[in-house]
Amino acid sequence: MYRYDLHIHTAECDKVAAVGGAEIVRLYKDAGYDGIVITDHYFALFFDWFKDEISTGKKESIINRYLRGYYSARNEAEKIGFTVFCGAEVRLDNTINDYLVYGLEERDFYELPLLNRLQSVKELSAVLPDNALIVQAHPFRNEMTVCSPHNIFGIEGYNGGTEKFRNEMAKIFAHHYNKPITSGSDFHEVSHLAKGGIITNKKIKSHIDLVNILRSGEYRIIESD
Repeated sequence: MYRYDLHIHTAECDKVAAVGGAEIVRLYKDAGYDGIVITDHYFALFFDWFKDEISTGKKESIINRYLRGYYSARNEAEKIGFTVFCGAEVRLDNTINDYLVYGLEERDFYELPLLNRLQSVKELSAVLPDNALIVQAHPFRNEMTVCSPHNIFGIEGYNGGTEKFRNEMAKIFAHHYNKPITSGSDFHEVSHLAKGGIITNKKIKSHIDLVNILRSGEYRIIESD
């Protein structure tokens, strides 16, 4: 059995996260996980937090800065026999909803437009690679709205940083519309370690494997409550 956490934030790219990518990898390996997906916030606040470092406005410098946490985690993973995948938690500038994106490679970020500046989830879906998946994160938090199920792949039915009743509402919504359910710790600090994720019978070796597992439904979600 293999364990993967699908919702991780690094201190390199998130001012509200407390642990760097390399340390996260060591913590998750010690916790018995086989891999993680780095899903740092891709939203307007990122541009504000690091405005001095990306002041040139050049796409390459922006993405280099955005992927810093991922690169830190990936480099450590290569040393200790762990797996790290590249993802994102996207928030469009005209909404407070969050969307987890899976199935991306580093190069995709350099080739895609700035995702937070797109106007709708439908537009986000249209620009992503064909194999990429969009999962609405913690859709029943205060002031968030559930988007049309036709524009997303699935729903994060368990989020380690969300109250149980809100997670249950997310599951009910997903079941009603026959949408896949995912789980993630929403890791920002050590107390969030290993609260969520998925368990699979197959080892996930690539972003394509991850997408295929999620599409197939051949996994169980991890819940800590």
